[in-house]
Amino acid sequence: MELIYKMYLRLAWLLAITVMVSACGKFDRSKIAMPKMKFITSENLHSVACLDTNKVWISGNHGTIYFSADGGATWNKQETGVDVLLGDIAFVNKEEGWAVGVAGTVLHTADGGKTWQNQKNSIEKDLASVFFLDAQNGWAVGEFGTIIHTGDGGKTWASQKEPEDTAYNGVFFADVNSGWVTGEFGTILHTEDGGKTWVKQECKDMIPVVSAKDWDRPLPALYGIFFKDKNEGWIVGMDGVIIKTSDGGTNWNKLPSGTDKPIYTILLSGSKGWAVGNKGTYLMSDDGGNTWQSKPDAIKTKFWLRKIAFCDQSKGLVVGASGNVAVTSDGGNTWKIISGFTYEMEEFGIADF
Repeated sequence: MELIYKMYLRLAWLLAITVMVSACGKFDRSKIAMPKMKFITSENLHSVACLDTNKVWISGNHGTIYFSADGGATWNKQETGVDVLLGDIAFVNKEEGWAVGVAGTVLHTADGGKTWQNQKNSIEKDLASVFFLDAQNGWAVGEFGTIIHTGDGGKTWASQKEPEDTAYNGVFFADVNSGWVTGEFGTILHTEDGGKTWVKQECKDMIPVVSAKDWDRPLPALYGIFFKDKNEGWIVGMDGVIIKTSDGGTNWNKLPSGTDKPIYTILLSGSKGWAVGNKGTYLMSDDGGNTWQSKPDAIKTKFWLRKIAFCDQSKGLVVGASGNVAVTSDGGNTWKIISGFTYEMEEFGIADF
């Protein structure tokens, strides 16, 4: 009886559609403009790296790495030999690069990604971020307080900190000694000896003011981090947080961001600054990162944007959910989505609505 009932409902629905089409005239499919969507990949993308305006790498779920030799016009998949989420990718020159991901995965290439090798290590925790100063010195961080370091290009990796129940999300070194790590619960760690010892820093502006009867609220998770030198740096995180230091992190101050959405990555070059985050969040700075403006219509997507990279002052790329890749050629003022979904109404033939 249940099957017959379902068939009846389906027949009634088809009959209703037929009546509506008949009433409105003959259906002409040719008048419906199909969306002009292109995909390099449909996988979530978590990182992008470029060293000049031509050579670009993007990485993401299921061991995905794609490479473009012409600034994003064409892309080729690079075989990694792994089927895990790759959280971050970094290159120090056109040949040497690393990618890190789930279950302690560390991949290395010495030929621009034509071949990738898995660098064996004792780490089994998920790795979220990787940073290399040069072809020898690198750090990676991840879940359960994981910080690992190599001084020989990844041939060997060693832990630099005891485990703790806190996920670390970002790592950045201004030089071989001065580095910072960001993580859950407003975590900021700083080292002045290359990671042999780490001390906590804090931003007092992020500490919520609550009465004694209120529940304690955790500090917002912190994600992306960028330093111009060993003194001046920025960190972004949940709730639209942007904090800045001018003294190496002794003091951190919160800056207005114009958004309450999570911000995942921040980057500066000269007087220009860029940041991206959840639901298509995109911010710019024209005064060296002192003030930030939200640009909600610059990158026409509502998907999360995870990482941004600039190859020079003009050419930049953003990657995010469901294979989204956007490029700019004017310093981030305007963007074009070259892979993934966009809410650009013109793409659907209804730009006049």
